[in-house]
Amino acid sequence: MKKETVGIVLVCHSNSMTDAFLEFCNVLKQEDFELLNGGGTNYDTYGTTPEIVADVIKKANRGKGVLVLVDFGSSINAVKGAIKLINNEIDVEIADCPLIEGTVSAIVANDENMDLKTLKAIAEDSINFKKIK
Repeated sequence: MKKETVGIVLVCHSNSMTDAFLEFCNVLKQEDFELLNGGGTNYDTYGTTPEIVADVIKKANRGKGVLVLVDFGSSINAVKGAIKLINNEIDVEIADCPLIEGTVSAIVANDENMDLKTLKAIAEDSINFKKIK
């Protein structure tokens, strides 16, 4: 039986970009939790849809909720639509942070002892990272 953990979903307009990033992210994972691509559409176009996001959130949920990280604007709308589609049956939080830095921070911090609110705060703290001082 899989341990209860917080799932992480990335919602971006480019499926191929997200797949490549997730390949790298899986190298950083030290614990067993769901880390999934929730972007794309049912067509070979850029974009996001609430239906796809909702399905992926359901797959990512292991009992402690799902943290969603997005690239920009309309991805947030897709996630909000997905939350409505799943009738708030799963605890979902959207992190307000840079996609790359926030995702890496969340992946490194996530383990079976982590809760959704704390993981969100860790991801959002990445907005303060300085690359050049």
